[in-house]
Amino acid sequence: MKDNSDKYNILIEKLFTKRATIDEIRALSHWIASYDNHKEFDSYCEKAWENCIKEPNQIIEKEIWSNLKDTIKKEEKQKLHYRLPISLYKIAISILIPICIGLSSYIIINMYEDSTNVPFEAVVDYGQKANLTLPDGTKVWLNSGSKLSYDNAYNKKERAICLNGEAYFEVAKNPNRKFIVSCNGLKVEALGTIFNVKGYQEDHYVTAALLEGRIKVYRNNQETILIPNEALEYNKLSGNFTKQKIADMREIDFWRRNMLYFRSATLESISKTLERTYGITIKFESKELKNITFSGSIRNNSLANVFHIISLTYPLSYKTNKDTVIISKE
Repeated sequence: MKDNSDKYNILIEKLFTKRATIDEIRALSHWIASYDNHKEFDSYCEKAWENCIKEPNQIIEKEIWSNLKDTIKKEEKQKLHYRLPISLYKIAISILIPICIGLSSYIIINMYEDSTNVPFEAVVDYGQKANLTLPDGTKVWLNSGSKLSYDNAYNKKERAICLNGEAYFEVAKNPNRKFIVSCNGLKVEALGTIFNVKGYQEDHYVTAALLEGRIKVYRNNQETILIPNEALEYNKLSGNFTKQKIADMREIDFWRRNMLYFRSATLESISKTLERTYGITIKFESKELKNITFSGSIRNNSLANVFHIISLTYPLSYKTNKDTVIISKE
């Protein structure tokens, strides 16, 4: 237990001193989300803060109050209302660790200004979901295993963000500033629109689906316009675009409403979705199982329920070993 305590004491101290890496912040956030005794966590933070800055010099004090003022200005601009804690320790925590403990999702916000010029990064771990509002008022929902980032130029001349994963956007209207999503080689441009983009780095496809408005989807010399009820699939291997009508408009944001939707999807592709959704690893006892297809919608309330529904169309069974699920024929 002591070794564990020392480990997270060190991580918290590194966070306060801006030396923590993204992976370390993610590990710390995951620990916070699964930790039962939050009072003890507060004690950890307080001790780490006291230890890392015994006698704050003027430079550190200026940086803290500068960050605090910037945070207050952004909150006023976005009409967000938070109760500001009284102690300097809690103020520092509210700036450095904006994580909502106890909610069904959490988000890691990295406010570091480094050589990559990316002051904002939202990372959603496997098994989690999150939503946020961008500085221009655009609302974003992030699916499991997704990362969204933008730099200091956001909402100045244009609104450009980078996405790896899946996100649903309700874009704030501003005809003077383009809204552009870059996702694994594909760009999606909108003005005032509701759409979904899905493109994980390890997947072969990036898709964009439109619910309202119009979007322009392009890459190099290829370009196409989508209207409501249309989707585009970009094949990263061949470079080809495929546009199609959406059979069921609800499929655009099934995941946002805790539903899983599959249309002639193989068990191999379904397993990738389940791995992200539940934070597990899935293994198949035979290659034949990977090619079995399934169509339908499943309420995402438990992994057991998902496999039960799929097994109604094909005789399969599964067993779990910690975070690993092994699928086999019955």
